[in-house]
Amino acid sequence: MFFHENDKFLVNEAKLKILLIDPPFHRIMGFYRYFFPFGLASLSSYLKKKGHEVVIYDADHGKTPIPRTSTELLEIFPKYLEGIKNPNHEIWQEVEETIATIKPDLIGVSFLSTKLGSVIQTVNIAKKIYPKIPVVLGGAHPSFFYEVSLNQTRADFIILGEGEETFAELISCLEKKENNFHQIAGLAFKGNQGNITCTAPRALLKNIDQLPFPDRDSLLKQHTYRPDDLGMMMTSRGCPFNCTFCASIWGRNVRYRSVENIIKEIEWLHNNYNVQKIYFKDDTFTLDKSRIYEFCISLQQRNIKIKWECLTRIELIDEELIQKMREAGMDYLKIGIETGSERLLKKTNKNITIAQIRKGAEILRATKQDWSAFFMIGYPDETEEEIFMTWNLIEEIKPTYVSMSILVPYPGSQYYYELEELGWISQNSNWNLYDPFSLETHFTLKIPRKRWQELARKTMEFVDDYNQRRQKEKKNNEK
Repeated sequence: MFFHENDKFLVNEAKLKILLIDPPFHRIMGFYRYFFPFGLASLSSYLKKKGHEVVIYDADHGKTPIPRTSTELLEIFPKYLEGIKNPNHEIWQEVEETIATIKPDLIGVSFLSTKLGSVIQTVNIAKKIYPKIPVVLGGAHPSFFYEVSLNQTRADFIILGEGEETFAELISCLEKKENNFHQIAGLAFKGNQGNITCTAPRALLKNIDQLPFPDRDSLLKQHTYRPDDLGMMMTSRGCPFNCTFCASIWGRNVRYRSVENIIKEIEWLHNNYNVQKIYFKDDTFTLDKSRIYEFCISLQQRNIKIKWECLTRIELIDEELIQKMREAGMDYLKIGIETGSERLLKKTNKNITIAQIRKGAEILRATKQDWSAFFMIGYPDETEEEIFMTWNLIEEIKPTYVSMSILVPYPGSQYYYELEELGWISQNSNWNLYDPFSLETHFTLKIPRKRWQELARKTMEFVDDYNQRRQKEKKNNEK
């Protein structure tokens, strides 16, 4: 193994050429994934600041947007399961050609739970071409399941949690041809005897203003991205809430970028990439209202004419806030409602009530604000009646658009640990099967599998019908 003094990694003497890969998923199913791999772009900008050459290969990026309904997503998901079993698939041929052409010194691969098979295939291809080049995994899944992730893949290292500093220190260690990986916080790796080491956790960055803007320039075939695909931003890390279905590597303490730093990135995106629409991917953008007011005032004072949308919670909006944001360019809100069951709202630690949802929906209706509502079905103790409660709430609160998904008990979430204790899931489960649009994602203990799949399909059909009706109503109202 590479930890022997006489058998070190094959790396260049100069700064490294690093290839960061987002493995294919949506492309295997035949549709376009909007935006760009944000986490890899954040890593890239940090590594480039250290002097390294970086290429970001978004293997999930298609050239033409193809919208899919919820029902269609259910139907095409099996194509992914087929694709990861077919090494001759054209996408895997592209992955192989890309890695061979770039000739990297080190490869980093992002790892989402459902992409397990895609990650394995990507690492296998990399190791076939360049067996001595180190491969590093990152993301929530390997951060929580580092031991099994190293055993399932042929990767050499896993970055645990927030990755910028850990990855940079690992690269520095490899550059110097040193093997003191034990001294790097936030790292997991396999030793020469097959033993797996996990170092001490790394403290989260205190000042995220110090991070450079995510790197769009290093995207392979960047010209194939639409300007607004490059408009994703994150202005904070962390979420103070503790929903049982959520897992996060950012922690519960929220770390904010300064308003000045945010404005600079918006101007940079607008001037350099012609971005006209920003999507803020913060977990809860309007958590600190005074900060949002400051942000909106700054946008207006600088006369920055740009549209934007954000994620928030229903109890964190009011008419004054919506008005202020709209004056500053906000044209769309995305809000997690989750369920129409009062009992499940309590069970999931969502900490909102149906009354609060109704009140928030009324504010949105009164202000004529367009918004998407996120809902899920498939909670472990959900009943059939509660699924239909969700249908009824959707019809009552009338969001502009409904995004429905099936609950996945992701690693690190409270639901994962509860279901693991019951024997329904484990680190060694076939995570390829578990996706918000996979009928194999059945963790509803009170509803038999066959009946659950029937209800899931009917729910997606209901949502598609609802969205079509709302779209027609909206068009008629605009005439």
